[in-house]
Amino acid sequence: MGKDIFWSNIFKLEKKKESLRNFLKNNPLFEGFSTRDINSIEKLVHIRRFKKNEIVFKEDEPGTGMYIIRSGNIRISKQKKTAQNPHEEEIIVCLKEGDFFGELTLIEKTKFPRTASAYADRDSELIGFFKPDILEIIERNPRLGVKIVLRISEIIGARLRTTTANRSEKKDEIKRLKEQLPQKEEPVTPL
Repeated sequence: MGKDIFWSNIFKLEKKKESLRNFLKNNPLFEGFSTRDINSIEKLVHIRRFKKNEIVFKEDEPGTGMYIIRSGNIRISKQKKTAQNPHEEEIIVCLKEGDFFGELTLIEKTKFPRTASAYADRDSELIGFFKPDILEIIERNPRLGVKIVLRISEIIGARLRTTTANRSEKKDEIKRLKEQLPQKEEPVTPL
């Protein structure tokens, strides 16, 4: 009986390890990466667990890395300080399994403060990938390091294009709404 428990635990560990490998391989961030590349990345990532409502990182803290959501949900929010409520937060986006966030910190030259906060909406498991990890990959395997940085840059570029398009649409919408408002007539002054 004791041997069965021992061996079953080894196989469970191997299954968990394999599932992390498969999760990374199937994530859009590492799309098209070879099994060898995924194996190298798997050795450098960090598993972090967060309880419901636990802070992943706070706005204005220096960023150190990015996270991929392996399970759970993450809420990204920004402080919206008003006189009525100095602690009010505006939810920017709610992220789910497979989504990732914080990738800018991997390619920025200096540590800029985070522009938003991240909280676990429920118990969540995140895969952390930090700046020292990417620097180590670049040093040990420049081909893989460039591949990762290029992929992150592509994703940032796509997100920037989407944000720019959304901003342009909002500006057009505001312009249309302003045009629909009744125009104030200027008072006529006698000469």
